[in-house]
Amino acid sequence: MPLRVSQWSGYIAASDVHNRSPVVSSVSASWTVPEVKPSENATFSGVWVGIGGYGEDTLIQTGTEQEYYNGEAVYYAWYELLPGYLVRIQSLHVRAGDRITASINLVNENASTWSIEIRDVTRGEVFNRVFVYNSSMLSAEWIIERPKVNGVVSTLADFGNVTFTECKATVDGFTGAIGNFSYAQFVMHDDDTALVSVSPLNEDGFTVSYLELPSPTASANDLAIQNFIHQSSDVLSAGKVTSVAKNFRNLSVKNTSWYS
Repeated sequence: MPLRVSQWSGYIAASDVHNRSPVVSSVSASWTVPEVKPSENATFSGVWVGIGGYGEDTLIQTGTEQEYYNGEAVYYAWYELLPGYLVRIQSLHVRAGDRITASINLVNENASTWSIEIRDVTRGEVFNRVFVYNSSMLSAEWIIERPKVNGVVSTLADFGNVTFTECKATVDGFTGAIGNFSYAQFVMHDDDTALVSVSPLNEDGFTVSYLELPSPTASANDLAIQNFIHQSSDVLSAGKVTSVAKNFRNLSVKNTSWYS
């Protein structure tokens, strides 16, 4: 059974999800940037791969953001090394429909160096940089997220669906697909309402689909986010969109069944 959480959807893999060891040294995947639908209020979604972040404070990640606010859709690539803020990658000019590949790899364990690469295959643009970072190395993630904006959980953008393909990780020296390892599935919920569906794993990936919900009036969270955006037009490049991992240990997990 999947885990019901408030901000993540997708899969994590580890040496043993019940008793994780620090042996995860790479993660990678491909996806197509989804087109977000217009919305009356600000909506957000992130697609990413990462290492660490489940139930602990480290997370190295990279991906794409798909948002709709102030009457327009916004797309960009980014990376983040907690506890630092999200960094927008200005050299990639991501648009809906672009094919993306992303990977994170341990370069030198003794020096704690990691490479982050994200490539817009459609546009022939690539970002690749090596960072020094002390990762927990406890899990690999393939996630769609509704991030926090200025400390408030955002409303999920209607992204249609995203299919992760070529999902791979290296765990204790072995590189394989998610199903080769102990893994768990997350499904994003708002209280008892599922916001997405997550498919079972296929040979090398899975699909996350947005679930249509009745159109409510603007919530207090929507209004708080909208007011913050109006106050700061450069909110995103200033790093105010923060990863859920900073608060993930506080999520309400309502089903503790795991895959292994």
